[in-house]
Amino acid sequence: MREIRREDDGALLGYVRSGAGGFEPLTVFGYPLAEAAASEEAATDVVERTGLDRLSGEWEFEEGGEWYRCVILEATLSTVRVRPTDYRYPGTAYAITLNEPGPGQLRPQ
Repeated sequence: MREIRREDDGALLGYVRSGAGGFEPLTVFGYPLAEAAASEEAATDVVERTGLDRLSGEWEFEEGGEWYRCVILEATLSTVRVRPTDYRYPGTAYAITLNEPGPGQLRPQ
């Protein structure tokens, strides 16, 4: 997996992972940004254009069989801290840490 960083300040934008299906553009925590691309350059372009923007949108996390709206506060390759914004969420925590969340636990809304 190759890191993609912004040229002007070195901020991590996401990753590109090569596999049998091509080159997959990923968020900073490894969530797919789009379908795998035929070239590494095309996947890199997706990460540069949408990597950080995707993080600022509305997301949903799964807990106890229910999906709840949230926003991402922090993200690394292994953990994502989210703040529940769904009035239906029964918990009282300001933020929840999800360890290595995949599409079955965290998804864009």
